[in-house]
Amino acid sequence: MKIILVGNGQMGRAIAAIIAETPQHQILAALSSKDVLQPDMLANADALIDFTNAKAFLQNLPVLLAANRPIVVGTTGWYHHLSEVKAQVEGADGALLYAANFSLGVHLFLRLAKVAASLIAPFPEFDIAISEAHHTRKKDAPSGTALKAAEQVLAALPRKTALRTALLPDTPLQKEELLITSLRVGSVFGEHTLHIDSPADELVIRHTAKSRRGFAEGALQAAEWLQGKRGFFSFEDFLSEKLGF
Repeated sequence: MKIILVGNGQMGRAIAAIIAETPQHQILAALSSKDVLQPDMLANADALIDFTNAKAFLQNLPVLLAANRPIVVGTTGWYHHLSEVKAQVEGADGALLYAANFSLGVHLFLRLAKVAASLIAPFPEFDIAISEAHHTRKKDAPSGTALKAAEQVLAALPRKTALRTALLPDTPLQKEELLITSLRVGSVFGEHTLHIDSPADELVIRHTAKSRRGFAEGALQAAEWLQGKRGFFSFEDFLSEKLGF
């Protein structure tokens, strides 16, 4: 593929580094979020990969669609406009795939979280909780991935009906509450853990991100998958087709 990167921050540079190792792909251009896009700037690409910011993405979307090329979007912060973006993509007969996280390992972890929760559902002696750790520069807590994992657990485990993100003095955790704990320390890149415990057993499912490479590889795989397709997709659509369910 011939790829144009829209956004040349940390993720853009990580994708460029992956492509540099892949002879069958090449980068035609790495554009800044401040660049004013024109359709003819994008005409020779096989795929457009956007890692800018919400404002730039929403402003650029009509131009990206006018180029009539598959679009992979890792930019976040625009999901309250999801229905509007979907309508624009479908109205232009375009192809767009979005994700807040392109790590294949993270998405497999989320699938495992749902399966694990469903497996312990018949056995009330098993309890379950989620923890996550990131570097001190990360502002949000819990992380979006931890919240997504919690969503998977709550959907599969009827005895958990509420989410708890903090333990407060004199406020014991209730059996129906699913706890997420967050740790911010040093330069931890990202770790998410599903803890399953009973009086007799402990099960631990953990995903540890080693670098941005996994996120960059996922975005590139999504761009490959999107070739020849039309429609509005999430990373889950890509993963479901790969897994067959």
